[in-house]
Amino acid sequence: MFEPVKYHGNLSEGIVNQIMQAINNGELKPGDKLPAEREMCTVFSVSRTVIRDALKMLVGLGVVTIRHGMGAYINEVDGAGDVSRLAALLQISRGTVEELFQVREVIESQAVIWCTQNANEHDLRLLQHIVRKGKEIGDADESKLALLDAEFHLKIVESAGNRVLMRLMINLLDLLGENRARALMVPGRQRLSVLEHETIYEAIEQRDPDLAHRRMLNHLTNVREAIESAVHAPAPEDWE
Repeated sequence: MFEPVKYHGNLSEGIVNQIMQAINNGELKPGDKLPAEREMCTVFSVSRTVIRDALKMLVGLGVVTIRHGMGAYINEVDGAGDVSRLAALLQISRGTVEELFQVREVIESQAVIWCTQNANEHDLRLLQHIVRKGKEIGDADESKLALLDAEFHLKIVESAGNRVLMRLMINLLDLLGENRARALMVPGRQRLSVLEHETIYEAIEQRDPDLAHRRMLNHLTNVREAIESAVHAPAPEDWE
């Protein structure tokens, strides 16, 4: 399932990507326990510090829960009770969402330009695979679509070739947290995101940075509006 991390880029981010791919491919399922730290060090050929950094990122993304004395377990992000596992570090207000998206627009609009210029064939295949998986799933599995959504955006930033951008992006997704998850639960929003991801991927594949830039900004504007609407909507338990 896993393989040693290549010695280019950030090692912990490489581990995060492998684990997220294993989840999206069905090799890891909700409730599964990740291998012990010592075993992961051997499998990935890295130090414990790298493994712990990767686990912190996965916890921040809501993908993994650490049970002290027991290990790391894959989350099931499904339903009103579980979206809280993607909880933000902040209590998001309308103003905070706007400010976070201003930063996200700066980061991702530039990242997609660099991705268009720097992505190799392997990167393009992975982006295409993420889009294809999202279209195949449709609205059938909200938790998997949420993970694919995060994976798509992280892969673009990773393919841009700037490790600082990658760290900033992970933190931004973490800060948006529960409100991002609620926006993805708005009927039809996930399907629209998948279609918008496809148009962004097509611009990247065409090596058209201006088109990719425009499509990314349009996508982020649509998601921001959905989040701002979801922030002020009743919580899912109040809709019943």
